[in-house]
Amino acid sequence: MTQIRPTSPGRTVEARPGRWVHLTAADIMQKGIITVSDSTPLSEVERVLSEHRISGVPVTDQAGKVIGVVSVRDLLDRYVEDPDARPKRAKHFYRVTAEELEERDFDFSETPDESEDTAGSIMTAEIYHVLATDPVVEVARKMASHHIHRVIVTDPENGRVVGIITSMGILAAISA
Repeated sequence: MTQIRPTSPGRTVEARPGRWVHLTAADIMQKGIITVSDSTPLSEVERVLSEHRISGVPVTDQAGKVIGVVSVRDLLDRYVEDPDARPKRAKHFYRVTAEELEERDFDFSETPDESEDTAGSIMTAEIYHVLATDPVVEVARKMASHHIHRVIVTDPENGRVVGIITSMGILAAISA
């Protein structure tokens, strides 16, 4: 069935449902979830986001339970609020990975970890979950209504985290 929906005064766009209307969260979720612990220093959070080219990451407690999310937006908000909170780092900080560093490189640090804010101190504690069986349409509605860019996917049988869906994942699914 084709619907005509207004996009702006005087303009309409024809909506053609694709195969994506039959997809579930499990079909489009990313299974390899990258996380940081609540005690992770912000310099490490920055490195993880940069290295993996992601805009946010779930934060876990000591038991491995997801307790929040840290996004680039959270980092920016913190640094605007307190510019001195931004970790000091050596030149070319993002140009090498931990695997490329030699042991002597780990001895140098301009800011001790204990003086840095941590992921737990700036994370957004409100977590949005969807079930792996939820239709993608419902996932997209939830993300749009809450103005969020990622949701945690849980198994409907045991409640365990099984994946994550991002706004880019939704776009990729509907454009396929």
